Amino acid sequence: MVTLGIPPDISFVALAAVTIISAVIALQAKDLIYGAIALAISFIGIAGFFVFLDAPYLAMLQIAIYVGAIVVLILFSIMLVRREQGQDIPENTNAEESAVGLWLAGLLALSIAGVVALAAPNLSTEAPAANLPISDLGRTLVLQYPVPLIILALLISAALIGSLILIKVER
Repeated sequence: MVTLGIPPDISFVALAAVTIISAVIALQAKDLIYGAIALAISFIGIAGFFVFLDAPYLAMLQIAIYVGAIVVLILFSIMLVRREQGQDIPENTNAEESAVGLWLAGLLALSIAGVVALAAPNLSTEAPAANLPISDLGRTLVLQYPVPLIILALLISAALIGSLILIKVER
């Protein structure tokens, strides 16, 4: 195997520059497709940081989950919701819709707070093993990190509901 003689500092700075620049492009892109592609490049840069931290499994998960699933979901939603260039977007500033949105956001915040309050006394105070085998990863996530796992599930569910609402096109 051929190895390159690039110093780690230079490669870290280059990777940081690519990650930050692509994240800024993702935020500033006028076309959503280019923004999603820049976001994917930023996620790949973050996976590179995991490689620098000697965590290749987390780098693979970063690429598989974020680049392979989240960015593809974003692109899929963009393609489903995309409007024609000259088509006007109707303005619906209905107070009832705003109230429902605020009520749902409050309900989500309340459910996350409830999960944290109920699970906090049962959390383990010991740090996980540094050399955790991959076969024990699922058990460790469920037993030692139940609160972040449930919050992540609630946030993914909220994102799915939000994407379903965006897909609904009024005719």
